[in-house]
Amino acid sequence: MKYKVEIYEDDDLGELMIDVPKEIGFVVDLVLSDIQEAKSGIRLDLVNKVLSKESAFEEITGNSCTMEINYDMTKIIFEFAWEGALDHCFIETEELKKIFLLWDEAIEKKYGGSN
Repeated sequence: MKYKVEIYEDDDLGELMIDVPKEIGFVVDLVLSDIQEAKSGIRLDLVNKVLSKESAFEEITGNSCTMEINYDMTKIIFEFAWEGALDHCFIETEELKKIFLLWDEAIEKKYGGSN
């Protein structure tokens, strides 16, 4: 994996959290707001659809982020950025898939098969 990703349980809240490098920081908003404590589901399905070349491009908007998925790179757009502030980041689509799989594994470990 190219990026250092840490998934851990917050001691005070008991919820899963994720830390990623600043250059892909909107992955945190995507995971904690749009995916939350569920598996990555439809987002992972769309990533796989593009990586398998079944589709050239997919887009999905959630609670706080839009994903524009291309084969090489995915653009994550934070919908609530302050005017003039950075509102997006790019991540290699294959790396985003790896992060989704790590998140899904953490959810499975914490909740079992119920999510």
